[in-house]
Amino acid sequence: MSSSIQGQPSVNGLKIVVAADGSDIAKQAIDYAANLCQKLSVPHLLQVLYVTGVNPCSIPFLDTLDRFNNRDIERDAQNHLDDLKFFMSKYDDIVNYTIRTEKEQRAVEYIITDYVNENPPDMLVLGSSNREGIQKYVLGSVSDYCLHHCHCPVTIIKHNVQGSPTKSE
Repeated sequence: MSSSIQGQPSVNGLKIVVAADGSDIAKQAIDYAANLCQKLSVPHLLQVLYVTGVNPCSIPFLDTLDRFNNRDIERDAQNHLDDLKFFMSKYDDIVNYTIRTEKEQRAVEYIITDYVNENPPDMLVLGSSNREGIQKYVLGSVSDYCLHHCHCPVTIIKHNVQGSPTKSE
């Protein structure tokens, strides 16, 4: 299921997609992309992509647990989306943007990659939480997966050790 909410209509020109999840680093990625759009002298569209990955309810006897967990995931997603709409309101008269939501029963990195490859932008921007060691091995890295599987330029906004954002391409 997908939908498009808030913002101005699409234009021909440069299209930048920012994958956002409600985190501070995702907001910094949006700021980076919005600042880039402000500097452009060509028509542009900043598309903020909010993705929700829910659990499939296919295992007998555990489907009730999955449904309850999915309700929590969807409630959290709605709260993040409301916060994201408020955050984006500062760009209402400055940047041509839309907020698009995608919800599927699989991991977010696959949803983002498929969306980007089916609707190719000129650039994908996303934040990275800088997981390391066993945490990165167990949880994986959405930004790393997108970097290697999206068929467009990818800019990753990272936190450095001191906590201030840095950019890697």
